[in-house]
Amino acid sequence: MRKAWSAVLVAALAALPLLGAQEKPQEPKPKESRTAYLRRIFEKDRAGFGDACRAVLSLVKDEHSDADFEAVRKDLESRGIVDGGWELGESSPLDRGTLAYMLCKALGIKGGLTMGVFGTTRRYALRECVHLGLIPGGTTGQYLSGRELIDVLGNVEAWRESGSTDSLRK
Repeated sequence: MRKAWSAVLVAALAALPLLGAQEKPQEPKPKESRTAYLRRIFEKDRAGFGDACRAVLSLVKDEHSDADFEAVRKDLESRGIVDGGWELGESSPLDRGTLAYMLCKALGIKGGLTMGVFGTTRRYALRECVHLGLIPGGTTGQYLSGRELIDVLGNVEAWRESGSTDSLRK
């Protein structure tokens, strides 16, 4: 019995420093600059849904947001840019159809007859964005790399300034 009490006492004494140790307060994460953000996206082999959400929100607000993914997603859902039924996480791969849908909603692109009749869907949004020169051709389920996402953002900026992407084709 004496050995058991000795073992308990030794264990308690060994744990004493751990009980008194206080955690250092975590320093707030430094805000990522827009340039650092774009460089990080550019280097990705496959862009994620979270990357697109932050990029589209920055297009809408005209400022870079360093908010967490859930806050960004809720903001986009409240604006009608992201469908609340999408079960996409921050790291889910970004496909052309999803990005096209988000761009059409964010930029107020109404589309042609088909989008007028059937509404904005990923398929018809992609066709409209290809027609406007915002997104290169492909299928709705085709994933985008980080570089392609950055190229699309450049196309969108040119389109917003001049109404077309012709200046990029020279």
